[in-house]
Amino acid sequence: MEMTNQKYIARAKVKFIFGLAIVVTFFNMSILQDQQVLNYQLVLVILATTAGFFFDYIVLNKLFRLFELEKIKYGSVDHSINSALKNILKWPLLFKALNAELLTLYYAFFAKFERQETTNEITLFSYSKLSNAKDMFWIVAIAQLPTLPLLHIMIEDLSPAIAWAITLLTLWSVICYLAQVQAIRFRPIELDNKLLKYRSGLSWKSDIPLKQITKARKIDYRDKVDGFAYFLSPLGSEKNIIIEFEISIRFLGPFFLSKRRKKAAISLDRPEQFLNQLSLRGVEIA
Repeated sequence: MEMTNQKYIARAKVKFIFGLAIVVTFFNMSILQDQQVLNYQLVLVILATTAGFFFDYIVLNKLFRLFELEKIKYGSVDHSINSALKNILKWPLLFKALNAELLTLYYAFFAKFERQETTNEITLFSYSKLSNAKDMFWIVAIAQLPTLPLLHIMIEDLSPAIAWAITLLTLWSVICYLAQVQAIRFRPIELDNKLLKYRSGLSWKSDIPLKQITKARKIDYRDKVDGFAYFLSPLGSEKNIIIEFEISIRFLGPFFLSKRRKKAAISLDRPEQFLNQLSLRGVEIA
């Protein structure tokens, strides 16, 4: 089984580089078609681009070798890929700048070959079933991808740069939702004796001290849950737990977004086990 997964991952790496090469090739052709590019300049562009793809493939292979070693150490896919990226990028500022984008690419194209991580409902809690992440992905993909080529062609006649900006941003938004589907499988909510580590795929996170939680309970029909009074995430999920805090807790989101709320409504596949574990750690359960 392990050898089969390695073959799938190897093929995925080749497909990823090949797909990237196709996009870059079309981009160069589109941008350069109206320019008076000399033959030697075109050759230099091709050589530089090809060298870049070889370099990317070498770095990708190195990343996955480190990733396999880190999995022996950590066991967790998320902690292992983060550690491998830190080792590859080396400089903390570079890791901070590129971490979100590289994690998005990993979860979008490669995480599906990993075995499903188990959640023990004691320290690790799943929310994948109620997240509706796959439904959200298909809504975004169906709404944007079918009309994208036609839209690109129409705009390219006016401005190739604008056309490619719209196309790349659209493709990236679809990739982000695809990454979210896999990240929800491999980034569970964590609970230890001091912290509730809230995670919502790659979108939102917060490390909440248990001493700041004043009350936790299941949602019932009388609750009027809205985004002004509550932190709500992920989008489209079925919320079933309410947590109240002593002070406003900061939740960190994508693109440096953040929210501060004194209440949160979250989604969990097995809410009773989660509340039971909070109770054992001294949190009041209503």
